[in-house]
Amino acid sequence: MAQLKRIVSGAATVGVIAACELGTHYAASTPGAQGFGLAVVLAPLLLLTLAAAARSAQRAWMLPGWVCGCVALWFARAPLVRHFEWGAYFEHLAVTLIMAFAFGRTLAAGQRPLCSQFAALVHGKLTPAIAHYTRRITVAWTAFFLGIAALSTLLFVAAPVVVWSTFANYMTLPLVAAMFVAEHAWRRVALPDVQRPSMVATARAYRHTMHGRAGRAQ
Repeated sequence: MAQLKRIVSGAATVGVIAACELGTHYAASTPGAQGFGLAVVLAPLLLLTLAAAARSAQRAWMLPGWVCGCVALWFARAPLVRHFEWGAYFEHLAVTLIMAFAFGRTLAAGQRPLCSQFAALVHGKLTPAIAHYTRRITVAWTAFFLGIAALSTLLFVAAPVVVWSTFANYMTLPLVAAMFVAEHAWRRVALPDVQRPSMVATARAYRHTMHGRAGRAQ
């Protein structure tokens, strides 16, 4: 039952992300759909902040603050609708920079690289070779997300908004998946004598580590 709930939850999350990306691109490429686009951009943020406020120990003032924020957005809706693409861009930029930060911060002195944490869940105690490899892969993921953020910014500034939206909404997740598959394939070359976990096991380790970090942050 727990496994089924995780599958359903994962599928629902992917479905919501896909719907938001499709809706954002539709608004970016369709004249007169800016209001719909703004709703698609703001809805996930408002739902996430509402859930965070409801779970917080300071909910007595965070929930009224959330309501005040919604009221402020309502009164500012006209200029926000006219420039909704800026909201979509900053949302995409924030997500990629947060991911870059999540990997990059663990490269600091005294920290354990994030990919090393994933590997430890699969292999247990890491050999020096695996530890060295997972540190380099953590660097690669950090650079990958920084590159996505840089390219997104370049396209948003220099290309038509439809071109930027195509990249941000249709190409980012496939690029992440391609990076994941490429790293899994490269591991066979870099660590030929090490037992290789399946991509499913790697994904589970990632989810377990990120859930643990989220729990500690709360």
